[in-house]
Amino acid sequence: MSKERNSEKKKKPGVHTGHRKRLKQQFLEHGLDRFYDHQALEMLLFYSVPQGDTNPTAHALLERFGSISGILNSPYEDLLEVNGVGENTACFLKFLPEFFARYLLSGLQGEKLDSTYKLCRYFLYKFLPIQNEQLWLTCLDDKLGVVSSVNISEGDGSSVTFDERKILQEALKSKCSTCVLAHNHPFGDSCPSKDDVRLTESIKVALERVNIDLIDHIVVSRTEARSMFHHEVIVLDDEIKQ
Repeated sequence: MSKERNSEKKKKPGVHTGHRKRLKQQFLEHGLDRFYDHQALEMLLFYSVPQGDTNPTAHALLERFGSISGILNSPYEDLLEVNGVGENTACFLKFLPEFFARYLLSGLQGEKLDSTYKLCRYFLYKFLPIQNEQLWLTCLDDKLGVVSSVNISEGDGSSVTFDERKILQEALKSKCSTCVLAHNHPFGDSCPSKDDVRLTESIKVALERVNIDLIDHIVVSRTEARSMFHHEVIVLDDEIKQ
């Protein structure tokens, strides 16, 4: 067989020729409404795998972790165990939840946290990509705009330390007169525990001694945020659909 005919044989289109272009065009015309989860994931992987068929990797990820949420919430090391997932793809998948949370928070930039609803929404977005329990102090100015937001402590996923001394230090350093506490229950509901209530009351009294008003403590689960002081709840799905 001549070199010319060999060349023609190599150029013969395969079943996947133009597949990426077709999938992108389908998205541009209809959004994700007509995509199955594996197709959406397959297209997402185009941006970490420049060439080749990403469909088997998409199926392998869904089979291992059960859902898109399960994939994005999985540890980096676990992602690397899936056939077809290298360091580039694993890093990309871990980047996405944090980028999405920043996207949501950027829509609130400059907003005054002057209602329980706005406080709950702010922390619901802030905790979206966080997998372990954390306690944050957010200090507000006189118009209830954010001055600073500080990670006070981190837990092992089931508990977190209420470091009263650090909370006082950070609140005084910000020179604020108003602040809010928030922590998450990544593997539970948004109802505060008895310890949450007791420790919050103690911190509120300590802050009052230095003329700082703790106006709320927001507890966040994977799906909702709850005001400890006013008992208002907002749900993540409802917010994202707006």
